Amino acid sequence: MLARIHEDRLPMVLLTRPDPFSIGEGEIHTILRGAGAIVKELPMINFDLPSDTTALDVALHRASVGEFAAIILSSPTAAHFLAQHAESIGLLPALRKRGAFGAVGNATAAVLRKHGFQIFLPIPASGGSGHLASLLSTQNLSGQQVLLLQSQIGLDVLEHALVAIGAKPERVTLYNTNGPRLEDLARLVRYLENESRPEVIAFFSPSAVTHFTRALAEMASGLLHNLPALACIGETTSKAVEAALHRRPEIVARKADQRTLAEGILHYLELHNQRN
Repeated sequence: MLARIHEDRLPMVLLTRPDPFSIGEGEIHTILRGAGAIVKELPMINFDLPSDTTALDVALHRASVGEFAAIILSSPTAAHFLAQHAESIGLLPALRKRGAFGAVGNATAAVLRKHGFQIFLPIPASGGSGHLASLLSTQNLSGQQVLLLQSQIGLDVLEHALVAIGAKPERVTLYNTNGPRLEDLARLVRYLENESRPEVIAFFSPSAVTHFTRALAEMASGLLHNLPALACIGETTSKAVEAALHRRPEIVARKADQRTLAEGILHYLELHNQRN
């Protein structure tokens, strides 16, 4: 049982990406609120299907008849979009039966399994495309076609790793990652300028870091030098923070899942309270 936070003012944690597919609270909300933290959502990214899904539909039809030796997804969001869109075009049963899936991290694998997909490739324990790429060399994928279903801004780490081991990767956009709404940007500045500002800002992807940094640079650049503690769901996102803000995040989840990130945030807050 996680210890409850004790202080005069309950600490606030700002999440820069809600789960658009969850009903009610996600795991991170439940854990943080159960320990006494105030949780606010302020999405720095938003997701939607491509306006033209022709290429995606063709790739999924090919996957449904077993043309690909493996189908790899790099985020829980991708897994949700796959299940949603496959069902809408009538391919969900065939993909469940014939698709051989790989996942970047346990969180993505869990969503794939939840929707009835079978995981055949090894899952990197700590998450991250780089870790999965290092595991792919142990698989017999030379000369095999592999489908990568990603955001339009997905990293090319996996594609390069697959080419290096002789596989034939095909990248297809499954969903689009878009920037924040204007009203959310305005709320961000208000949060950071307020006396009761958040103690921790949590990031779930490099793209959220990019949009966050760009927004503050354009609207209130001085705030970039006086940010609260930063939390990242994995090393890939942590490296994005280091590149954009030239600082190491105070909290980096050792596993890329919501529970581990929440526990890291609570541990930081408890230590912070003890120091003060």
